[in-house]
Amino acid sequence: MALQKNYTITLELEDDRSYIIFMPRPRRSEHTREALIENGIEQLSLNGYHGTGIKQILDAVNVPKGSFYNYFSSKEAFVAEILREYSNQYLKILDDYIDNANEQPLKKIKTIYGFMLEQFSGQNCQRGCLIGSIAAEIGNQSKKCQAAMLESVAHSKQRVSRLIQQAQDKQQIRDDLTAEQITQVFWATWEGSLLKMKMEGSIDTAKDTLYIMLDHLLAPLDR
Repeated sequence: MALQKNYTITLELEDDRSYIIFMPRPRRSEHTREALIENGIEQLSLNGYHGTGIKQILDAVNVPKGSFYNYFSSKEAFVAEILREYSNQYLKILDDYIDNANEQPLKKIKTIYGFMLEQFSGQNCQRGCLIGSIAAEIGNQSKKCQAAMLESVAHSKQRVSRLIQQAQDKQQIRDDLTAEQITQVFWATWEGSLLKMKMEGSIDTAKDTLYIMLDHLLAPLDR
């Protein structure tokens, strides 16, 4: 869509007075904004929060430095938007799979997290979950980023909790604990496994942990 140029028009009223109406500036290019966010996901995944500079992202997208603030008020606000977009993309893929896969709930959980580990392995185990990586790096130092991270984690855990509840209903997972309680333990174990994966440069321990958690620790109890 062609951008309109700024211009003025003169409105002649019946009393012969002329009024100058200043037209609004053209809307910011959504394509540019999306490109900044997509490249931001890439750079943050590779370099982390402190290792990523705004200039390197602007240079990659070919956006003048002064234009950045037409889209984001600060680096903190920019990263918060990156985290939300990363989360939205992940949740869309996750929902599509959960809604359409013809698998049992426990199998879906194994498939989801096994697939993610294989993806991480293909990236030399240096790119774990972006949300978890940024959380480990900056914690709660940024209120805007913290809010985005907490929002993302809450949405992800809701999906996991629903699958766990469905697995409990089919007697595939122990039911002496609530789905929410199991989700809390599962999530903490998963995030810890990803940190260890990065240190070791291998998904082997994470795969073993996932297997022990789902096939043994969460297995239905003998009555």
